[in-house]
Amino acid sequence: MDMLTTITPYHWFALGLLMLTAEMLGTSGFLIGAAVAALGMGIVVLLAPELTVGWQVLLYVISGLVATFVYFRLFRDAQKAEGSTGLNRRASRLIGHQFELDTDVTTGVAKVQIGDTLWRVRSDNPISKGTMVEVVDARRMSLVIAAK
Repeated sequence: MDMLTTITPYHWFALGLLMLTAEMLGTSGFLIGAAVAALGMGIVVLLAPELTVGWQVLLYVISGLVATFVYFRLFRDAQKAEGSTGLNRRASRLIGHQFELDTDVTTGVAKVQIGDTLWRVRSDNPISKGTMVEVVDARRMSLVIAAK
């Protein structure tokens, strides 16, 4: 019956590792504080084996809340992406790109091949074929170009 009323350090270590494993499966940080608290309790019980189950659980709950608060307050914000990657905005990723025109832009609008994509380009002024141009803006799926 003694096995059912005691919690050893190995129980806490197993609980912490189980929670870390569950965290890796995608709980978005909700189990990190509890897992760290469980691993910490394993160390505490290893150093102070005379702690009763009630004190262990109380210390675990308090340290779990503190660890979760610290994680969300300090580390969660650091994981957010800085700025926009432009992943789904292909046109805006081309701003600053320079290339040589392979067709005349006479009416202010033309289609040019950039990489593997045929792009619609706009210009305020007519630009002749062979001129080096730079993408200066992107409006929807059209590129605004200017002579370099």
